[in-house]
Amino acid sequence: MSLAFLYALFAGLSFIVFPDPSSGPRDFQAADRTLYMTVPKYVFLGRSVFDNPDNKVILVGASNTGVGFRQKVVQAALGCAKVSNLGMGGANISEVKQVIDLVHAVQDDRDRPLNTFVIGAWFGMFVDSDVKFADPDRTRGDTDIDIERYRYGFFRRTPDGPVAVLPPKWLDAGVVALRPLLLIEKVVRQARSSVSEFVVGRNTAQRSDAEREVVVMSEQDKKKALEYWNDTMGHTGEISRAQVALLNDTIESLLRSGQKVVLADLPIPAWFRDNSPYQRSYEVSIKTLIQQFGSWPTFASMTMSDLDRDLDYSDEVHAKPHVAQIWSTRLATVLDTFLCKDRSERLATVPLPVLGTTTAPH
Repeated sequence: MSLAFLYALFAGLSFIVFPDPSSGPRDFQAADRTLYMTVPKYVFLGRSVFDNPDNKVILVGASNTGVGFRQKVVQAALGCAKVSNLGMGGANISEVKQVIDLVHAVQDDRDRPLNTFVIGAWFGMFVDSDVKFADPDRTRGDTDIDIERYRYGFFRRTPDGPVAVLPPKWLDAGVVALRPLLLIEKVVRQARSSVSEFVVGRNTAQRSDAEREVVVMSEQDKKKALEYWNDTMGHTGEISRAQVALLNDTIESLLRSGQKVVLADLPIPAWFRDNSPYQRSYEVSIKTLIQQFGSWPTFASMTMSDLDRDLDYSDEVHAKPHVAQIWSTRLATVLDTFLCKDRSERLATVPLPVLGTTTAPH
């Protein structure tokens, strides 16, 4: 009885301290200010927000999608859909596909055509999972989403892959049951951060927006970044063809099911673009994808290759806040044209095409 009382007490406290809105758009990049603490955990446990009949814009990709597209900026400029940013640090195409599947798992089939997935892409996302996710503290190939699947027992591991233990329709009930544990984890994490701040003068390795805005990479920093990505990509000299094929299949599956896709070719600073051996194969692949799906009325693409000034990036990938505003405004403009301005009438009169080679709108 004492245990049950304490459990109920912590559950109640969790709702008081961290109330969880049941609907509406969410900025999953704000995970550290929620009970969920990290973006992968927030995505996995907080995705029931997509179970509704609203028009939805869902941003997926890696960390440059997460910090480059500001959810509030895009949402403020877009009146016809609710915008959520699910960009996750370190994601490859396989993990992006997992995130899309998790969203679908909580949705009714008839609501899926209300989805518009914005897929942010750059060459660092095209590396196979068994190469990218090879840390000694995880099962080789397990993505951050896989870790969250198994962490609390929502899924079990089998030789054929993860199998759901709790049906998606019971996700919210499972999260409510977890709230006392999540609250304790949150308290422990904040206590550890406080100790870190006292000892080393800061409580996180992540830069603040103010720090991102003023930082300038040295030549030594650039050399280390090139070495890091060559190692991360597996020293192959080109991006994974399997990941390109997976992105192709993912886009085609979304389009054939009546959903909309915006493929965003994300810029990187000129010094990194011009010195990485992986950029060439990425550019060829992304252009091919844009040509292949360009004749679909439910597909659009955007490029921002002019935003490549070295000083506009805090490192080799992430746009500084003032440039993130530009990214976000441009995306909102594309989405407004694509979704909001008489799009339904045009879609009703244009038949779905056979996959062709027409260039997509930018």
